[in-house]
Amino acid sequence: MKPKILFIQTGGTIGMERGPDKEFRPSEKDYLPLVPSIYDLAEITVKRTANIDSTNMDTSHRAMLAKIIFDNHLQFDGFVIAHGTDTMVDTAAALNYMIQNLGKPIILTGSQKSIFESGSDANNNIYYAVKAATMDFGEILIAFGDKIVRGNRATKESEHGLNAFSTPRVAPIAEIGIDIMPAEHRIKRFNGDPVLFTDFETNIEFYQQSSGTNTKIFENYVNDKEVHGIVLGAYGAGNVQDRLLEHIKKATSNAKPILVVTNCRLGAADMGIYAVGSEPLKAGAISAGDMTIECATQKLMYAIGRANKTEYEIHKKLEFIKSLLHRQYAKDITTIEKRFS
Repeated sequence: MKPKILFIQTGGTIGMERGPDKEFRPSEKDYLPLVPSIYDLAEITVKRTANIDSTNMDTSHRAMLAKIIFDNHLQFDGFVIAHGTDTMVDTAAALNYMIQNLGKPIILTGSQKSIFESGSDANNNIYYAVKAATMDFGEILIAFGDKIVRGNRATKESEHGLNAFSTPRVAPIAEIGIDIMPAEHRIKRFNGDPVLFTDFETNIEFYQQSSGTNTKIFENYVNDKEVHGIVLGAYGAGNVQDRLLEHIKKATSNAKPILVVTNCRLGAADMGIYAVGSEPLKAGAISAGDMTIECATQKLMYAIGRANKTEYEIHKKLEFIKSLLHRQYAKDITTIEKRFS
């Protein structure tokens, strides 16, 4: 008996066509019949939740995806999401927190070139995404090019290369060659009891430090009551300019978390190495360890959303948020909380 796979279409380059102006826009055409070999792998049910450029993907779209998977988790053996490449890693990270303990594969894929164009990479990506969804994986992954990578660790590294995604801080979960070759460090299938949580706090902002510019934007974020959390892009090992310290103190005294990520491709926001890292910690900032910027952003929205459901006082609320940020969810972070306390 063939495995049952739910194939969810959200839009993206994979299903776009050129208009009269030669610009690509989402097409209404069904493209799965162009990959007939996938029906040898599984019994496939198709559902289209959106047909948009992934630039326009937001939290409400991701919440819809999570609910569909949650509502159908008993009926299917795996899930494939066809998605645009621009925000694919953001969706993978968000789903990591929206639907936990599933125990089945959720595979995101797409293409760099439309399936309706000659030489497209879409056919192979779809085929191997569907195949991966039938295999012994129990986590959210991106199948693209010649590898499968952990979704909550992924970054988009190329706009034109066929291996568009990588996980600089962890090895691929599988290599795609003549066949799919899974790695031992993957999360394997398990009998899960899924938990759904989609009430993310979306009123957060990202601020990347710049050398030599003023800090007015960061100050505005701190003072704006509509901004409930900030992801702060730091240098190197989580190093933050001294001039931001007083604003960090002000934010955290009002239970507005400041989550610090490194701007480096490798390494972590290991904030105990330099004074410019340890002082922000003393001011109340929280290290994101070795999480990607995209993962840290989604996790902060999740953590504040969870905290909003509590009745904690200000400081206890911030400690609760910090505990969630430093908790490991499907191997999203490998650093140890004590290092950033």
